[in-house]
Amino acid sequence: MIRLTLSACAMAVAAAVAPTRGTAPMKWTATLAPQGSSKIAGTATVAPDGASKMTVTVSITGGDPNATYPWHVHTGKCTAGPVYGPGSAYKPIKADASGAGTVTVTVPVASPESGDYHVNVHKSPSDMGTIVSCGELTMAM
Repeated sequence: MIRLTLSACAMAVAAAVAPTRGTAPMKWTATLAPQGSSKIAGTATVAPDGASKMTVTVSITGGDPNATYPWHVHTGKCTAGPVYGPGSAYKPIKADASGAGTVTVTVPVASPESGDYHVNVHKSPSDMGTIVSCGELTMAM
């Protein structure tokens, strides 16, 4: 009888500590820092949205009131590398009257699993060559 009770306890303990299958999706985060004389700072998150899409949220402060800021996820470290996924998927950030704004988009490309990536914010739709804020993405733990 004791032997039967111990066997039942051992089975219950084994079931309770058995590992679950699969892993948590990889989420990336960045702190955006002003570039040059800009005052635009913010945050960005990148998370998988299924196997072939990613959801990206970018929030900024310190922009010009009611301005429009194009932005993208790029490969490589700040200021280097091509846009990750189709550029047309990145809807611009529209700042409010205080110069703050947030945008969330779904990009039709798999979320990165490793490597160097960054988010940069451009000065305006007519001045894409000037980066006003940038942050390197790191995997969230």
